[in-house]
Amino acid sequence: MGHFFARKKPHQRHDRTRFRIVLTSAVVFLALTLPPDSVGAATSFGQAGASPGSADKELSEIDTLIDTNHLQEAQELLQKEIHARGESYEILFREAKLFFREKKYRDSLSVLRRCLALTQEDPEAYKLVASNAILIGRMDIAETALNTAAKLAPDDFLVFFNLGALYYTDSRFSQAQPPLEKSLKLNPDYVPARLFLGLTLEELGQEREAIECYHLAIKTAETSGFKGEQPYLYLGRLLYRENRMDESLPYLQKAVKANPQSCEALCLLARVHMYRSRDAEAMEALNQCLRADPQYPESHYLLSRIYVKQGKTDDAAKELSMFQQLKRVERNEKDPRKNQRAMP
Repeated sequence: MGHFFARKKPHQRHDRTRFRIVLTSAVVFLALTLPPDSVGAATSFGQAGASPGSADKELSEIDTLIDTNHLQEAQELLQKEIHARGESYEILFREAKLFFREKKYRDSLSVLRRCLALTQEDPEAYKLVASNAILIGRMDIAETALNTAAKLAPDDFLVFFNLGALYYTDSRFSQAQPPLEKSLKLNPDYVPARLFLGLTLEELGQEREAIECYHLAIKTAETSGFKGEQPYLYLGRLLYRENRMDESLPYLQKAVKANPQSCEALCLLARVHMYRSRDAEAMEALNQCLRADPQYPESHYLLSRIYVKQGKTDDAAKELSMFQQLKRVERNEKDPRKNQRAMP
């Protein structure tokens, strides 16, 4: 199975600036392998498939220990089972899963190589390969693994979702659309797939369809208990970009209500208030953003504009200088808000 782990020529990405993606690729791929209660960031993305051999009492106990973060106990029981049974596929898979939970992604991939030498028919192994690969920046390995998993598990909506998300984060928008649509065909109520499809349609210049997609995401989110500001934020943001300020306002307000610390939503809300000459409300939103994240560059830039309008030149110069300083840091450092990859 060397083709999964061989170095490939990197795909050439489009050199373009896009809005930050709140649903980061690392969190997205955790959806493939982690149960919903084990990692808070992954809770809204769905539940993983069963591990091979999970009906076995001892193996099931190991799964439970791993999923509940009792990793030392899981390691001890795993070693006991290795001595008793030898290195079966089921044992190796759990060793790989344990390495993954310990954030030893390359070690996990190394064990998965041995798993795939024993059998190549289990989609769970390929899903775990993809999760490890995305977390070490090997999109080529993740893509190959997800395509294989999709063939082995054609009814697994999470596989198609993650494949579409991979293409989106790699700026391959026309390739992202079909698997995202397939994911929604399999599970129409899966909000993250609806959101990524909306983002993809935006990039493809299909704004009307994207707006419809976000409206459906909001409807589903409100009936399913989905937690997060993204459905409101993405719709409000797109309406703002189309200069439909009055229409964008209620959605941005709902985004802030859903997540009072979302600086992107707060700054967009401030921009709408500024457009409507409601500087006091804009200042309130920007100060709320600064309380959440004093290093958020856009808030300082927007404050400088308000101070200029108010004739407070010294305050305006101070905020503009802070904005410029933070942007230099953002360009020079590996900022997860910039490169869209954040470890959970």
